[in-house]
Amino acid sequence: MKGYSNERIEDFLRIISDKDKYYANYSEKAFLKNYDKCDDFVLTDVLISSVWEELKKHFSSLNKITLVQTPVSILHTNSGTGKVLEACPSDNVFITAMNNDYTCKRICDLLNDRVSSEFSYSSLISDISHYFINGDDGNTPRYDIVFTQPTESSYYKDIDSTRIASYDWLEYYSIRSLDFLTKGGYLCIMVHPRKFDVLKNNKEFSSEVHHLHSIIPSQKLDEYGCLIFKKI
Repeated sequence: MKGYSNERIEDFLRIISDKDKYYANYSEKAFLKNYDKCDDFVLTDVLISSVWEELKKHFSSLNKITLVQTPVSILHTNSGTGKVLEACPSDNVFITAMNNDYTCKRICDLLNDRVSSEFSYSSLISDISHYFINGDDGNTPRYDIVFTQPTESSYYKDIDSTRIASYDWLEYYSIRSLDFLTKGGYLCIMVHPRKFDVLKNNKEFSSEVHHLHSIIPSQKLDEYGCLIFKKI
């Protein structure tokens, strides 16, 4: 049944691919969320909601009742179907969504069409390691909030030419994500709680951040949590 659902979603995307601009309705978005080939499929709604509730404490612009008009800049380094970004509680944001899979990118674009219609959303097929093919020139774009969900891969090792590429995947994508944060910005790392201590014990990573919050919404063995850090 899973494969059938994925196939139906892929067929739907092919059907609308020839349209210049397509805005998905509520039922179509609910249908697209069933696609299980993207990394963020494992993230629960409870976890995503808990992360945004925590971020709202630090960014008044994420609260809809605020009068503050300064937009928040957000990067998701591997946004998957865009579930995390879609749950953003405010439209007062500038969002950049990265993906390395075109189907996931397309679904992410459709789920976030409310901000894309306001020209506050952009997406691209890319991996953050691509910024370091020729080394680290310190000119990476900076954001107020960065989301990352490191998944086991050695892809970056053939791309990033710096010593950071010697780290395992969890530490690599967490450390590299800091290069995209403004000073005082917030890094949200979606990972299984059993991996939390790997990052907390990495001296290079911990020297650049202050640990703010560990979110573990469930004690179920297969559910992800989130570590939230503030860049020093």
